[in-house]
Amino acid sequence: MTDQTSPFDEWYAISEELVPFIGERAYSLFAHAVFDQCGAEAATAYFREQLAVAGTDVDQPQVTETERLLIDWGRQVARDANALDADWRRRFDSAFNPRLRVSLIRFAALCIATAVVDAASRPVPDEPHGSERRA
Repeated sequence: MTDQTSPFDEWYAISEELVPFIGERAYSLFAHAVFDQCGAEAATAYFREQLAVAGTDVDQPQVTETERLLIDWGRQVARDANALDADWRRRFDSAFNPRLRVSLIRFAALCIATAVVDAASRPVPDEPHGSERRA
């Protein structure tokens, strides 16, 4: 991962925690799903490239049950974490031990926060002459 993936230092420590347990591919699929759902173009492109280089068809990946859960759960958290119903919570809780669940939740939160920082940091498009900027 490049130093530009996230402005949050904790991102890298959590990534190093996750990969040994879920694997590089599942990690990349999860991150891609969250970033894609958030509309974070640069991060989505980064993980799309990582997956493509590894031979994964990102548009129609052949995934394990755990990878499917991570993709679907990541998209749902990015879309609306408050909408996670009891079924989602049961599936997530039964698939991952408590420590791993906390790391996955923290990682998803950092992906979402990274997407917000990226969106807020985009350059302002050129404004037509005569328009006034307000402070």
